[in-house]
Amino acid sequence: MSQSAREAGMPEEQEPQEPQQQQQPQQQERQRNNLLGERFGSRRVLLFLAVLLIELTIFFMAMAFPLDPTQQQSLYTEGQQLVQSVNGGGPLDMFYGIFLNNVRIALIEAIPFVGPVFLGYSIFYTGEVLQAFAVSSNPPVPPLILGAVTFVFPHALIEFAGYAVAVTASVMLVWAGIKKRLRAEIRVYAQEVLIAGAILFVAAATETIEIVTSETFLTLVLWVPIAIGIVVIWVWLRRVHTRQGQVAPTNPL
Repeated sequence: MSQSAREAGMPEEQEPQEPQQQQQPQQQERQRNNLLGERFGSRRVLLFLAVLLIELTIFFMAMAFPLDPTQQQSLYTEGQQLVQSVNGGGPLDMFYGIFLNNVRIALIEAIPFVGPVFLGYSIFYTGEVLQAFAVSSNPPVPPLILGAVTFVFPHALIEFAGYAVAVTASVMLVWAGIKKRLRAEIRVYAQEVLIAGAILFVAAATETIEIVTSETFLTLVLWVPIAIGIVVIWVWLRRVHTRQGQVAPTNPL
């Protein structure tokens, strides 16, 4: 009769355990990276909302502080020159002028360290110019009321959102450098700058339609496709974030 391997003094064959032992640290590392990515994404959304709120605060603060007559006249003249340069041609020229001006601002705001400072300056300056327009109109309009009415039109909030995306990209790039995630963040940074440009493209198109039509009802109707677009983008971003947060299954082999 044949003896068993144990009775013959031969060692039993054992299944290799090394691949499974190697997979556990890899899985833990993957889970840790996914957790960090989720936190990183949550910080990004919160930062975007915070920047948007700061923009609105600076804008209305600039309109609340009264200007002296000399500064008011100077800002009114500068604002008139800007409006004339934008509205000097047809609708396409108008769109191009608005879009180019906004993109220039956003590109500066996307620069790390410089962006947040320039955002505060540009938003405060915009509020002061609008205050000068409100006070210089006939009859004069309370600046804060004019500021509130401005956001009834879709282009204003879309434009502010585009600037907020640009500043968020610049701040998160700095944060990624501190956390030694700069290489992974570079691609996201480039994507967010492109997203900011796309948002400002929509803002410029919307503002051009508002100026050309000069009909309040049609302008308000523009909120419908914009709201649908916001919902679609939000759902898409949530799906992308969920897909990135999933842990890949371990290899059973």
